[in-house]
Amino acid sequence: MAIRKSMEEVLVVAGQREEWLTRCEQGLITAGFKDVRTLADLGQVTGTYRRFPTWGELTITVVPGAQSGDTRLTLRSTAAVDNIYAIFSSPNKKVLEVAKAGFA
Repeated sequence: MAIRKSMEEVLVVAGQREEWLTRCEQGLITAGFKDVRTLADLGQVTGTYRRFPTWGELTITVVPGAQSGDTRLTLRSTAAVDNIYAIFSSPNKKVLEVAKAGFA
């Protein structure tokens, strides 16, 4: 059984919630995530990242921000940290970096 840890990052972006649900889904697909699903009722986009040596899952929760026209994205990565490569770099950071690069 794999040892898994989580990491969370919050981003505040300009734009409406529905627009960001679509952008997050397309961004994860572009970044190479598999099994990308959007749950519009919950405001979540999920995907699986499997590239050697990083295996992880990402859940993005999209909610309206405090300011009008802002949206808050909560990115939560859960990755396996039980391999030798996890000693040299955090798999959770890698999953988050890849996801954010897909939004650009």
